[in-house]
Amino acid sequence: MTQTRQENFYDGWLYHLLVDPALRRARKLVRRQVKPESSLIDIGCGTGELVFSLSDSCRELVGVEASHGMWAYAHQRVGDLGLRNVRFIFASAEELADLPSASFDYATACMVLHEMEAGQRLPVLREMQRLAGTLILVDYRVPPPVNFAATTCRLIERLAGGHHYRNYLSFIKSGGLLHLLGRLNLSINREVRFFNSCLQLVQANNESGP
Repeated sequence: MTQTRQENFYDGWLYHLLVDPALRRARKLVRRQVKPESSLIDIGCGTGELVFSLSDSCRELVGVEASHGMWAYAHQRVGDLGLRNVRFIFASAEELADLPSASFDYATACMVLHEMEAGQRLPVLREMQRLAGTLILVDYRVPPPVNFAATTCRLIERLAGGHHYRNYLSFIKSGGLLHLLGRLNLSINREVRFFNSCLQLVQANNESGP
């Protein structure tokens, strides 16, 4: 498995300190969609905060992360917390052939797809579709609303760096989550908008099952 994600200076403890708290609402919304005692794989898991927030409910949790800094931080926390139902894989999300098809009940990606190169997004979603019957995605809503919250989000994305910002813009211009899911054989059964309609959670299922 190869690693393609660009490393950032804030990967690891700094991300956990500054960004993870801002995504608390997103994690709560994801948790509401996940049935107890299920299995879940989180793509682009970052510091593992979503995985850890589900560790008291799910029987099996796997986080996939291509940033070594993020992966190392999450991996160490598993040991510190003594969790036996959690593990983290250092890998590119497009190349998870070591994991059998239909291994999980859910596959999640929280604020991940907009960070990727345009050509990575569909391959990643296809891998998620292969691995789980239900996908839960959280990202920017497209088109963005015209409000202060959306302006703030755009500024944050710009401050994250030129490469990051270009990927964000391509995500917005290409139509976001609904456009991507429309290109796959997925049935959208739930959408939740939050943070002044800047963000959305979309739950989608394989029409013919996992």
